[in-house]
Amino acid sequence: MRIVVQAAGALGLLIGWFLHDKNEVVCVSRERIAELVSRNGLEVKFSGENKRKMINIVDGADKVEFEPDLVVLACKSFNTDENLQIVKTRWPNTNIMTIQNGVYTEYKALEMFDRNQIFPASVLIGSKFIGRNRLEQFFDYGMKLGSLGNENFLEVLINALLDSSVKVEKSENIMRDKWHKFMFYCSSATINALTATLDLSYEHTQWIVEKSLNEIVEIGKNFDLGFDCRKLADEVFEFSLNFKPKVWNASVGVDLRKGKRTEIDYLNGYIVQLGKKFGVDVPVNETLYRLVKTLEKTKLFSDFV
Repeated sequence: MRIVVQAAGALGLLIGWFLHDKNEVVCVSRERIAELVSRNGLEVKFSGENKRKMINIVDGADKVEFEPDLVVLACKSFNTDENLQIVKTRWPNTNIMTIQNGVYTEYKALEMFDRNQIFPASVLIGSKFIGRNRLEQFFDYGMKLGSLGNENFLEVLINALLDSSVKVEKSENIMRDKWHKFMFYCSSATINALTATLDLSYEHTQWIVEKSLNEIVEIGKNFDLGFDCRKLADEVFEFSLNFKPKVWNASVGVDLRKGKRTEIDYLNGYIVQLGKKFGVDVPVNETLYRLVKTLEKTKLFSDFV
């Protein structure tokens, strides 16, 4: 399969690393990363074991020399609009696998592409930079992958991922799974980003997560979701109670500690935006959102790195 990983950061490069051996893959990344990886290869640390391989990488979509069967959209959520436009301009008929946190990207993609081209993934794979050409995979709960219409290509894509040693399972309702992760990230992952807590063993942490989820349920009532949002929130809370990784670096927290812009506008910030649109009060999600935005401004966390 011919694959472009567009706007590849830590997670996109990791997926490209896995797919590279058995597919024709080009990662499109930032210039400084592309230059170093092209010269020295990409090294990935798995549970203390380091593996390195040479991968194809360029610093712009205009340098990709083939028409891809698939584009893995790997950008941060705040770059979704820009990168979807790049894909629309260069490869309007390609299939697109979306791996962003939240649900904004899928709804935006539906405005620009036929639903048969869109393959959302709910990804629970932790990857971070430990050098410009070095990654660490710090947990791997795999991904769920689904289609918004094209079941035939979905089977081809799942087989390609499995053949490349990516943990993936077919989703029976991918937008439900995307909302599951969205809820998890808005509640538990934002708490991890702000406090570095690894689980919900503390009663005050449980309280915040539960209240956050209840607010998202009220937002969900304004969508034609096709599933029970209250039941899903209960599942997310139970999942959060049992989610006890030894290492957890939620992406918002990683970016805060690097002094970088986070995706919070497309997580709790998206809930705040929808709350205003639908007239729903979301004080817990708004507080979490504003705390992260304040830390983006002060860069307090980056002073301790």
